[in-house]
Amino acid sequence: MKFFKLLFIVTLLFSFSIANEKVKIVDVNLLSKQATKESKHTLLFFHMTYCPYCKRMKKFVFNDKKVQEQIERNFLFVDVNVDDDDLIMYKKFKDTKKQFANKLKISFYPTIVFIDENNEIIYTLKGYRSKDTFKNVLNYIRGKVYLDKDFSAYLDDLEFEK
Repeated sequence: MKFFKLLFIVTLLFSFSIANEKVKIVDVNLLSKQATKESKHTLLFFHMTYCPYCKRMKKFVFNDKKVQEQIERNFLFVDVNVDDDDLIMYKKFKDTKKQFANKLKISFYPTIVFIDENNEIIYTLKGYRSKDTFKNVLNYIRGKVYLDKDFSAYLDDLEFEK
């Protein structure tokens, strides 16, 4: 009987150690440096596993071929599922993805955060967006239009040009 108790405890401890090995660390600082070398911005996609609007964003926006091409060409994409146990590092912060979202005061999903070449957050987009609207956001960030005007003024300019 003692053997089975010991075997159970060892198995349980072994299971916990294996589970802990699966936890990854996402270093946004390194990714931001890589993005700068490639003349790109960093795009953080904050979402939850069972969020219907997050699933919709994945299915209808991120699966669009033109959106995928634009992200691949101009951004480093970071998937931040706050339900994961993975850790994330950004500047001096190191904790779970959920705690990172809390630190950034993200409580609405999906949320997209864009980071520039100086590792600074430059734009936050909350909520589901259609692929057309999202392509406009990507162009706004890629072209660094955020340095001169807010997104609504950028959209007004696009409408005026039509």
